[in-house]
Amino acid sequence: MLNRSRITDIELAPAGHLAIDWARRHSPLVNGFLRERLSDGALNGKRVAVVVHLEAKTAFLATVLADAGAQVVVAGSNPHSTRDEIAAALVEQGIEVHSTRDSGYEAWEKDLASVAASGPELIVDDGAELTLRMARQDPEKFALLKGVTEQTTTGVARLTELSNRNMLPCPALAANDAACKHLFDNKYGTGQSTVQAMLNLTNMLMAGKLVVVLGYGWVGRGIAANVRALGGTAFVAEVDPVKALEAFMDGHQVGELSIGLPKADFVITATGGVRALARKHFSELKNGAILANAGHHDLEIDIEALADEAESFRNVREGIDQYSLNNSRSVMVLANGALVNIAGGFGHPIEIMDLSFAVQGVGCHELARGVIPEGVNVIDPAIDAEIAEAKLKFHGISVGKRMDSQTDNIDDLLGSEE
Repeated sequence: MLNRSRITDIELAPAGHLAIDWARRHSPLVNGFLRERLSDGALNGKRVAVVVHLEAKTAFLATVLADAGAQVVVAGSNPHSTRDEIAAALVEQGIEVHSTRDSGYEAWEKDLASVAASGPELIVDDGAELTLRMARQDPEKFALLKGVTEQTTTGVARLTELSNRNMLPCPALAANDAACKHLFDNKYGTGQSTVQAMLNLTNMLMAGKLVVVLGYGWVGRGIAANVRALGGTAFVAEVDPVKALEAFMDGHQVGELSIGLPKADFVITATGGVRALARKHFSELKNGAILANAGHHDLEIDIEALADEAESFRNVREGIDQYSLNNSRSVMVLANGALVNIAGGFGHPIEIMDLSFAVQGVGCHELARGVIPEGVNVIDPAIDAEIAEAKLKFHGISVGKRMDSQTDNIDDLLGSEE
């Protein structure tokens, strides 16, 4: 297996095994609910590609799929976020891996091409990174896909566009749109882990800081809430008036980006798009402003344009780059503009990814069973409820059921026709 894999060093595996085991201990849904779901043999012999940020929680999901009989191949969904010790541990467990940390985009593209060459039938994707590349580079194998399950807002949008163009050859599940994913992963997971990574990288205090948050989707909501909880002030820049009003009602400052940037201590992009913070914005930043990305694309902050504008560049601390601009101003960029919570931290809390990967795993199972129709679909709400109920049960919580007498009967209100 090592001969087909591309990793940094197999000798790193012991540390990876410890991290994966720690994730297992705190993943009751994936280790219990999902394992039981997969025990019917639907995945036996299926070729499954897992292309998600490659760290301990992702690795544990890959091992559970492999234990269910799937032939699993793994790669990272970003060139900056792979944990080399985790990749080594997976290879030692017999799972093929193509990924190294900070590989650069050229090597990362080759890794994804290697995964595509394995001819996956099912893809567990992040940002539709593998799916799109197969569509462009390997149309013959792409046409043979049996299903894709996608965990990000960006990826769902991309799959929907493929479907709208009649270019999606198989059913797809928008795992991101499941309640047990976006209501918890995006808000609580990204919210906490983004702020946590920023403070760990900088060793700074949040209290008293003004933090500009670009975008008020579920990710932006979570970040703003965590900033406020730690004593900071969130200034939300949002182009959707309804979301902007919601941010205002949630107690945050709201306004155009040009108003918030000159005062910002931290600027966090959370739009899911590209160049949210672009060349025209850099002159508006105050000296010492710290930039971080919490959206999908590494291009949410236009690092290339920032480097072009800068008079000099240097690394001032692990994970922090300083760009010196004119007028003796400088700005700091965390984790090279990649996802700060993963490239600059340990990613989402385990308990959150336990929920998200339960959704992804069940989605993969449903696709393997062949019960999902063509196009982009959301997981059955009844399954969503099962996942939530299983999570509550683990915490010793049970919920009641609505009695028949509590149901509004329209016939009673209209009167009997007899």
